[in-house]
Amino acid sequence: MGFRLKPRDEKFFTYFNQLSESILEAAEILKRFFENPQDPSETLDMIKEVEERGDQVLAVVMNEINDSFVTPFDREDILLLARELNNVLDHIQGTMEKVILYKAGRPKHVNVLKLVYVLQAAAEEIKAAVDLLPDIRNKHREIIESCEAIRAYEHEGDYLYRAGIALLFENTENVIDIIKWKEIYEHLETTLDYCENVSNLLKGVAVKYV
Repeated sequence: MGFRLKPRDEKFFTYFNQLSESILEAAEILKRFFENPQDPSETLDMIKEVEERGDQVLAVVMNEINDSFVTPFDREDILLLARELNNVLDHIQGTMEKVILYKAGRPKHVNVLKLVYVLQAAAEEIKAAVDLLPDIRNKHREIIESCEAIRAYEHEGDYLYRAGIALLFENTENVIDIIKWKEIYEHLETTLDYCENVSNLLKGVAVKYV
């Protein structure tokens, strides 16, 4: 007889859902700003509000993990996943903070916007995979497919980052502008690295608990 996962305490699935929804919401706010830059401080305030909700969820997970007698999967996996989800959210906020800190202004190169689109697509796949966790035994293939899609987006982000940096140096005469936008490019690329970390954890869980 195969192992059958029967989580008694399913509240952690709710917490994962809240974190993944926050990631997608923050990514969409960031995308709207890069599509049509308005007040950057107002945009940052909106992302901060979302990020603070994420911090609260992570705090709840950390407080409740040891009080739950039966968890959906190993406590270590739950904590790692919650932290990595929150890391993505933190880095989305960090990107917007750099835009304000450097007074970067309107994006001058299309690859920046393309990177933001890729980030949003990765956020959608994270949410899709997390939504399937309660039915992990039957949906593990779909979870793995979403994880592979996230990894593909991260690779696409690497390409866009390299191409964007090349264009930045080629087409920008102001050294200060190069420094500013290089930092923003790097932060977006790092955010996608954290998305890949989430996909690796989700894939590991999907394989482990089939």
